[in-house]
Amino acid sequence: MAVRGWAMDFNWDDMRVFLAIAQTGRLSAAGRRLGVSHTTVARRLRDLEARLGIALFDNGENGLTLSEAGQVILNQARGMERAASTITDRLSAMSGRAAGRVRVGAPDGFGNAILSRLLPELLQNEPDLEVELVPVPITHKLWRRDVDIAISLDRPERGRLIMRKLTDYDLRLYAGAGFWDRHGRAQPTALEDLKTLPFVGYIDDLLYTPELDFNRILMPGLRIVYKAATVKAQVDAVAANVGLGVLPCFMADDDLVPVLPDDIRFTRTYWLLYPEDYRDLERIRRVAGFIHTRVQAMSDVMAYRG
Repeated sequence: MAVRGWAMDFNWDDMRVFLAIAQTGRLSAAGRRLGVSHTTVARRLRDLEARLGIALFDNGENGLTLSEAGQVILNQARGMERAASTITDRLSAMSGRAAGRVRVGAPDGFGNAILSRLLPELLQNEPDLEVELVPVPITHKLWRRDVDIAISLDRPERGRLIMRKLTDYDLRLYAGAGFWDRHGRAQPTALEDLKTLPFVGYIDDLLYTPELDFNRILMPGLRIVYKAATVKAQVDAVAANVGLGVLPCFMADDDLVPVLPDDIRFTRTYWLLYPEDYRDLERIRRVAGFIHTRVQAMSDVMAYRG
């Protein structure tokens, strides 16, 4: 694997383009991350590969993936990224400010119902920060820097991560206000009464953690008439009396009716994670600390209030 003129052509601007493509797998997504057009990204990549005399990416069904040569330079490119980020971070910290971009990935329910309200408050007091809130994909890849901070339902057993428990939260089985009248049924008094009722739930192959597979845990063979990739869509379906659904209590408004709340109880935990090598970055500490402090103070909101 011969690489032509690498020492001469290696520079940070090249690596920013290279890393953006490696992290997103798409020229268009890399362009959005860098604030340029996808044609500019494509041209920069072609120029870089031409100077090096080797392809850095392979084109596949799921987008661009690193070639053997791309894998070789990935860690060094990340090292340049960390160095540049640390310089900017420390200079801003000397003036008492936190500056730069922080991308936070969170499950849709927590992101839409909690973080979407909290993070704008942070920016009122931290005007030099740029915060991005994105939904956590099927598997968030902190190691690929898809996100800087991840909110997760799974507690990793390995990896060089800073991990802090955010909060426990309760879930209950809910029905819409008109569900029982619509289906001509009285409220159930036992689990067995649920067998013939319609349910809503997650799409099986888009369920990013078994922690959310509530219907299967509740009772095998339930009749699931509506599936959605997001919990917000499930909340809307339950409110429309389409079916029963296990929902986070912090997303269930007063129009939803708990079903057998003493018998059907779930508790899950949100964890805050970020790479260990981000430990000393002021902007990461500032955003992570804000999220942790504010969410820890919301334990009453996250619990079932029967």
